[in-house]
Amino acid sequence: MPGRGLMGRRPQAVPRWRVRLPAMAVVAGVLVTGSACQPGSGAGHDDDRPPGAVRWRSVPQARLPGGFLGFEPRQVLATTDEFIVSGTSEQAGVRLYGSKGGVSWYRADPGEGFPGYAAAHGKQLVLAGQVSNGGALVPAVWRTRDARRWKDAEVLPGGVASDEVLAVSAGPRGAVVVAHDGGPFSEGEDGSSGYRGESLRLWTARDGGPFGQPRQIPCPASPEYEPQVAAVADAEGFVVTANCTNGSGYIKRLVVASADGGKWRAGPAAFRRQSTMAGVSGARGSVLVTRTESSGANPGVFASTLWSRRSGESAWARGRPLDVGEIPDSGVAPRDQQSINAVSAVSGGFFAAGRSLDLRRGPVGALWASPDGRRWTKQATRSNGFDSVFDLYGAAEVHGRFILLGDGQDAKGGARLWLGRYGTRPPAQSSSGIAPFARTWSWGHGSLTIGKTGGFTYRWRLFRDCDTEPAPCDTATVWGGRATGTLKTVGNGTLRGRLSTTNAPDDPAYRKGAVIEVKRKPYSAVHVRVDGKDHGYFCAAGAEDSRCTAPHE
Repeated sequence: MPGRGLMGRRPQAVPRWRVRLPAMAVVAGVLVTGSACQPGSGAGHDDDRPPGAVRWRSVPQARLPGGFLGFEPRQVLATTDEFIVSGTSEQAGVRLYGSKGGVSWYRADPGEGFPGYAAAHGKQLVLAGQVSNGGALVPAVWRTRDARRWKDAEVLPGGVASDEVLAVSAGPRGAVVVAHDGGPFSEGEDGSSGYRGESLRLWTARDGGPFGQPRQIPCPASPEYEPQVAAVADAEGFVVTANCTNGSGYIKRLVVASADGGKWRAGPAAFRRQSTMAGVSGARGSVLVTRTESSGANPGVFASTLWSRRSGESAWARGRPLDVGEIPDSGVAPRDQQSINAVSAVSGGFFAAGRSLDLRRGPVGALWASPDGRRWTKQATRSNGFDSVFDLYGAAEVHGRFILLGDGQDAKGGARLWLGRYGTRPPAQSSSGIAPFARTWSWGHGSLTIGKTGGFTYRWRLFRDCDTEPAPCDTATVWGGRATGTLKTVGNGTLRGRLSTTNAPDDPAYRKGAVIEVKRKPYSAVHVRVDGKDHGYFCAAGAEDSRCTAPHE
């Protein structure tokens, strides 16, 4: 349809590193721009039980890291030993987080450049994005076997500033990076017209080896329409799919395949009339997700189809229609009102994560499981709490443990997390009692350290320099204000006690005997009140959280 994008509407201009379309844009469509690839399987666990046997339990929001606040998930994957999630943050662009068991998370970024997409195969993690080189941003990759320690960025040979990276995938035969030479995209508001890009650019590398010069595949695109790309690297080689839209709104659908990254040929004809949105490869084969385009007779209708091929097969087989679930569960809807964001390979088969329309509540998270990529069973929505989010963004497995990431519905929320295991739900993680509070919480001018038995030390900045004023005063490393006491549990997620000592008796805000109340808040924060007055939010050490960096009222 001339002048229309892949979702049946003209795409809106968005910041360069924001990749997700508005959440409520199309209920039935696949809401992913760029690549939805979930490359490789990091399961590291040989289990014949089907993924439908996995049982899920949501992690309390108060237990989630501060970096998950305002975090919009993009990918969920795993190496052999750890989980990796990537997404976008309004404050910091693309961010990666890593975790060994899905409970404690750490920043997993390489610390340079602009990473965009991630891929995992075995122990290796590959990032693709852009890095500064000679004053220009050019395509690059980062590689590591431990997300805490990255190797230096590798500039891709022949890459230029207009190459916009759109996908990366890794598998038994190596890795592939997909870019387009018409970038940057989503900048059409400056009055530019026509297309300035002609080709997809494909870089490949054998497993662990260097990337060679790019292969070019004609695929015209305009600045307003970022190509929709998915890539799969599996035991048969590489498959890359793309939808490129030129300045007139004409959509060219492209499917190419290669056994070794050297010679590329036209891909399966079955995919050419559909938009391919996501792909994955694992021990049990590969899965691709396609959807038909809407038409004038059925505007806004996007029915998803899942294709699979087993290891050793070259042909793709069409899977059965997605299970719609059973009433009275939430999110039971016709297939053209279901959406898949990503497919994930685990030891027992595959998961497909996305959402479904609930007539009473609107979009709710939806998860399907399959042992073979061909038969897909919808998992219970309400009993698993998937109706607390409007999207699920993928699952991953490490040594028989699973995670599932979603996106919260409320305006103050961010990423939501589920833990999973076979047979029975993981144990509940309580946010009550002393133990969840036992750590140091801080903001720019204060800190609160709570011990395992409830004893606490509260420090705050006095704004008195010890070089010029008498104690109590602030040094370069220690704030001068100090009060102590003991906290006790008074309710779910709340502690209360009194300031038993203070070194600033003349300060009415910290008088001896004043009541202090500490409440757990979502995304690893606490709210502190002293003597009935708000002292604001305090966050876990190292948290990227504007609540604890902005001045307190």
